[in-house]
Amino acid sequence: MTVHIQDSPARAYREAGEAKNVDAIMSTLAPDVVFHSPLSATAGFHGHEQVRELFTAAMAALSGLRYHTDVGDERTRMIAATARLGRQEIEESALLRLDERGLIKEITMWIRPLPGLTAMMAALGPALARATGKPGLPLLVGAATKPLAAMTRLGDRTLVPLLTKREHRS
Repeated sequence: MTVHIQDSPARAYREAGEAKNVDAIMSTLAPDVVFHSPLSATAGFHGHEQVRELFTAAMAALSGLRYHTDVGDERTRMIAATARLGRQEIEESALLRLDERGLIKEITMWIRPLPGLTAMMAALGPALARATGKPGLPLLVGAATKPLAAMTRLGDRTLVPLLTKREHRS
């Protein structure tokens, strides 16, 4: 059975995200929620404390978050949105799995394009590193992520057009 957007348990999650209201986002999540990162197969966030830190950093970095798609049923939703991270436009999709109470128990996120994904990594990495309380870690994470974000931005602006704009040959 397909649930209409207005009836979806994910509606409160979407509205809270658009409002950048981390407390309201957290109220839609199960206490043992798991967030699967689009950045790494080994990076996962478990439980309210870790997920709150992640969403706090993400909401501080993003602007103009707007959800445009919500499909699925009462236990599984796929939602999609657009946002900005500085000058970089991004698209995100999230698979939400809900528990029997209608709370989100699992989020798997995807972000495109690659420069947007690496910009997200460069923005969130140092903020999440600060939350660990380990001195020097934010600096190390920033030094590791910022060059990758710059390289993908440069490649997207200069190399990709060279590959995609071809003359037609007869």
